[in-house]
Amino acid sequence: MSEDKPKYTISDFTEAGIHQFVQDISSPLQDEWDKNAKKENVSYFTPVQYILPPLNPPFPFDDKITGEHLEFPTKDEWLDCPDDKKSELYHKSLDDFEAYREDYNKRVDEYFTDNGIEKDIEAQAKSGVYKYEKGRSHFEFMTINHPFHYDQVDKHSHNKWKPELGLHWKKADNELVYTAIVDMDDADAIPVINKTVYDYIKAITNDRDLKEGDIYYNPMRELMRWAEVESIDFNDVPNVLQMSAIEKTSHWDRLFPELVVYNEWTGRGGPNESTSPSDWHIMNNLMNHQLTFAYQGGQGRQLKRYSYEECGFNYYRGKNPPRKIQLLEQYAIWKEMRKDSPKSVSLTWEDCVLINGNRHYTMRIQRDLNKHLKSLLHIAGDIFEKRTEEVGGEKFTYYECLLIGLTTVSQEKESHKRFTKESQKKSRMKMPSGINDFSRDKKLGRDDIESGVYHYGLDDGDLIDQ
Repeated sequence: MSEDKPKYTISDFTEAGIHQFVQDISSPLQDEWDKNAKKENVSYFTPVQYILPPLNPPFPFDDKITGEHLEFPTKDEWLDCPDDKKSELYHKSLDDFEAYREDYNKRVDEYFTDNGIEKDIEAQAKSGVYKYEKGRSHFEFMTINHPFHYDQVDKHSHNKWKPELGLHWKKADNELVYTAIVDMDDADAIPVINKTVYDYIKAITNDRDLKEGDIYYNPMRELMRWAEVESIDFNDVPNVLQMSAIEKTSHWDRLFPELVVYNEWTGRGGPNESTSPSDWHIMNNLMNHQLTFAYQGGQGRQLKRYSYEECGFNYYRGKNPPRKIQLLEQYAIWKEMRKDSPKSVSLTWEDCVLINGNRHYTMRIQRDLNKHLKSLLHIAGDIFEKRTEEVGGEKFTYYECLLIGLTTVSQEKESHKRFTKESQKKSRMKMPSGINDFSRDKKLGRDDIESGVYHYGLDDGDLIDQ
């Protein structure tokens, strides 16, 4: 991150709901409704260890007036829904639940009025009819936090703080945080969340030296310990406010105004025409952290160059390329090397494109990249097309990038050279080299070291039945 990064005040964090967010991820589920307890629980905060998606549908609703038990959606609707449509059904069900809840609460008021008990709380309680005060949010997710390391509790503490219960579940509901991390894996999202809490504590304490007895004394010690254990420099990690500020500058109509037409009647700009993947050539400059876009649509060839940040591709850890950029790069490398590779197309795709060899995680990044580029370039239709290939009597699936061109200007990489015929000949002649092989694989991102990311990543695409 830049040395002159903006400083945020406690009011900035409070306005964004981070004050409540910190209380939420400091409190076990049993304190969900206890506001006073949640205020005190911040002294027991420990860094987030895992992130989990919200609970899957169906969402139950008991209508106390009609006696009906409803589900949004029904169990059969959810089970019969294709996996690629479950995200859409999940969010639609939340909208349906909230619409029914709003109507139901109005009917409850009418019921109390009709029965003459609109001001009689005792009679209302006896009636068995009550409102659904709390609804369901599109921005909920769960966290599991690290156990304590500094004797915050002892054997006489309340059950919720017993050391053996250190991995306790927390429920969060914050639109800004959810939006910031929904397209990340745990390895990138967790540092962002913990950095947000770290900056929040610095703001609320005015960055003073904390001493034993201060409410945030142990939380800050836990955060510093976590950062040291994980080898993370908090100066290289953005908080969610910083990420939001970047996102606000990355709308496609600002980058490509020629694709926007001004409507004098509405006073608004709108897309002049949709483009297609075949209208675009993208060149990735990994060294300069820039993308060059060559548009060859109806308005003639146009060339524009923007930084990753300007395009809305956020850095999650220092200046390491964003995951979506990494995937673009790997598709470009695959395109360059596949002609010279003795392997099948689907196999080279798996070897070259998949991030850390993990298809599920790569598909999640690809869905987000597809959505991102479609919005950025106003593309109609998908950018990645599913293909099949038969090898040895078996069918294998892979994806083609439909952009007219996708190239890289970065230096030749070992990940490219290892696929060529010549390099494969040489590799067959080499004996295993132990630690050298490990080091090489580490550099290539093939260490296969998992950190909860593929099991617990916060992603709507994970809304499938296991």
